[in-house]
Amino acid sequence: AQPEEVSYNFFADELFGMDVPLERIVRYFDSATQGHETRRRILLMWGPPGGAKSSVAAMLKRGLEEYSRTDEGAMYAIAGCPMHEEPLHLVPEELRADVRRDLSVNIEGHLCPVCQWRLREEHNGDFLSVPLKRIYFSEVDRVGIGTFEPADPKSQSMEQLTGGIDYAKIGEYGSEAHPLALDWAGEFSKANRGIFEAIEFLKLEKEFRNGFLSAAQEKQFKVPKFGYVPLDCMIIAHSNEAEFRKFMGDATNEALRDRMFIVEVPYNTRIDDEVRIYDKLLTRNTRSFHIAPHSLDAAAFVAVLSRLEEHEGLDLVQKAKLYNGEESGEWKFAQIPELKRSADREGMTGIGPRAVINALSAAAVAQERDGAKQPYLTPIIALMSMMEHIEQVQVAKEERDRLRKFVIDARTEVDRVLRDEVRRAFIPAFGSQAQNILENYLMNIEAYLQATKLRDPITKEEREPDEKLMRAIEEKVDPTVPESSKDTFRQGVFMRIGMSLMKGRPLTYQTDSQLGRAIEEHLFEEMKDIIRVTVSKTHPDPEQVKRLNEVVRVMVEDRGYSDESANDIVEYVGQLLNR
Repeated sequence: AQPEEVSYNFFADELFGMDVPLERIVRYFDSATQGHETRRRILLMWGPPGGAKSSVAAMLKRGLEEYSRTDEGAMYAIAGCPMHEEPLHLVPEELRADVRRDLSVNIEGHLCPVCQWRLREEHNGDFLSVPLKRIYFSEVDRVGIGTFEPADPKSQSMEQLTGGIDYAKIGEYGSEAHPLALDWAGEFSKANRGIFEAIEFLKLEKEFRNGFLSAAQEKQFKVPKFGYVPLDCMIIAHSNEAEFRKFMGDATNEALRDRMFIVEVPYNTRIDDEVRIYDKLLTRNTRSFHIAPHSLDAAAFVAVLSRLEEHEGLDLVQKAKLYNGEESGEWKFAQIPELKRSADREGMTGIGPRAVINALSAAAVAQERDGAKQPYLTPIIALMSMMEHIEQVQVAKEERDRLRKFVIDARTEVDRVLRDEVRRAFIPAFGSQAQNILENYLMNIEAYLQATKLRDPITKEEREPDEKLMRAIEEKVDPTVPESSKDTFRQGVFMRIGMSLMKGRPLTYQTDSQLGRAIEEHLFEEMKDIIRVTVSKTHPDPEQVKRLNEVVRVMVEDRGYSDESANDIVEYVGQLLNR
């Protein structure tokens, strides 16, 4: 069986194909909540653009907001504190040992300058009289969630992180050193008790990175005119690969590197998960855009192929299928960990999800410009869009040729899938013929196994079992039945059919799934001229058109196509058959 992937319900509906990085992130939180030194580390995610690093951070922030609104996640702070401070900081140092002994609660940190002043001046040192209030984390309201990103170094100031002097209040309070004369709007203050997101962290000037170093390791930050202010927040940072490599190669960054919990976030390498990413992005933001079956799979196949690394004895198409749950030849699921260990750069390059979504959306826009009532996407349109993207992207000729080949590889898979799709829609229109083929095949293998002859229903003459018919069907079984194994296969079919009849099940060409598919394929081969001729003629035979319309109806009602996309696919398969 395919190895199970680690998954977490919190991320399950939003992030796909990120099992390994998410497992490391959860491990970080698990360790930190148990009080280990991990809590003093900056969580740094790095990888290619569009790999969902920002999405992880956004989900954690939204999750914290929602959790703080539940009874279980109720949070309380000192009323009026600009940092919505932990109420336990009010407990005097001389009592904290008793609290730890009697309640098993370890209190870390001390009051911020504002709360120290208020406790002393407004409450005469009586910490039990200080009012508290429940708080709700909110990025919009800047409660417990802070965000910081690089800007022009000339206009960026450390006070954006730490806060500074509010000169308008100096006259009111008489001194720059008065805590109420401070501007507590810095991101550190607002992120206290929650999450601080550092966007493109490694692009920050060293001055700012050192501020984060102190905030993470020492759990404090420095405010001008005051001592260190305690800070209790989780810092999640992210950066692209180029900046990460540059940072790791600079020996002067050793201290900061040592205080990071680093998580690599590559692109997804599973086709099914990639499809879920596209489906989420397209269906959430796009109206009246029909996506025909297999369309997103086609684009995902190209994208995933572009992210994989070569492995001796295993071509990339086979590798993509193996990762996606389809064993190929001697390559089994148990070998996936070995394959991934030998490809440490896998998923770090290639076509990203954003580029794919841009390409597919462009196809819809082009159809709207051409006057389409409802834009739609088919696998062929998806591949054409991917090829257009490849032709426009700025890469070396060798890389462009490599990406073009992936579209061709995906086209081969799509042709097979669409041919099979039309075949399955084709059969209901010819169900009686399929049933006749089954009965004829069973009659022939019965005579073959019993070494008897058949009587021709018209001439009444005896004849040998029709070996040509039997082999024509058996060669379409997947996997193909070789000549040397035909006796064993026929005995197995006869036994399975007999057991099914003994249980009172009706005998149809679908009674035995393996044989049924072979019969469908055999019938399709015999009848494919109808499709080929009908789509190629200007004035096709009315009866043939009727049958073909039935195929389109089945694809629309049973397979999820629109009228336009179904007709496109039937016409395309007809052209394939004409080649």
